[in-house]
Amino acid sequence: MEEWLEALKRDRLFGSLGEEALRHKLLPLAAERHYAAGEVLLRPQQTEERLGLILEGRVQILQLFPSGASSLMAVLRPGGLLGVDLVFTRTLASPYHAVASEDTRVLYLPAAPLTRPGPLTPEECMAVMRQALLILSHDNMKKHYRLTILSQRGLRQRVLAYLSMQATRRKSASFSIPFSREELASYLCVNRSALSHELRQMEQDGLIRFRKNRFTLLTPPE
Repeated sequence: MEEWLEALKRDRLFGSLGEEALRHKLLPLAAERHYAAGEVLLRPQQTEERLGLILEGRVQILQLFPSGASSLMAVLRPGGLLGVDLVFTRTLASPYHAVASEDTRVLYLPAAPLTRPGPLTPEECMAVMRQALLILSHDNMKKHYRLTILSQRGLRQRVLAYLSMQATRRKSASFSIPFSREELASYLCVNRSALSHELRQMEQDGLIRFRKNRFTLLTPPE
């Protein structure tokens, strides 16, 4: 229970509440679930009325297509929230798959007590809703940036657009990205082998240096 409490206190959404509210009003409603690597947490059209706080592991948010291809939308790590984009919708239905990419522990809390007075006071509910709006706004900007990247016509242009955004965000030409090579290929909607070849070519052309997920931009993109 103390581990759960500390995780909630650090969270962007739940951390807006005081320790007493977390301990006495929310923790009694919490439940933890374990997922093995490859296990599905959410499927398209599955309804979700809970918020899931990732305690350990990684969860990939994926769009899967009839052809068997997939597109990586996001990766949730410890401290990430699953379902914050669903529980405030009218249908509560997921448009994507959520899959554990390694052994994962998730702390679930029902969303209803957070959105209307009951265990929480109106003021506490309002604090949660303000934080939810900030989180959703932030996630919406991430989607905007990804659409900008995917609007680039060529593979090199997509890679440079993504790396330039990362450099701007970190305020440094050298930075680590949050994706494995396979995840980056899926995020950019390209073939992994083609991506690896292009990265090597970009390094030979003097545009970048990289080692695993650590990159340095050497030349400003055109």
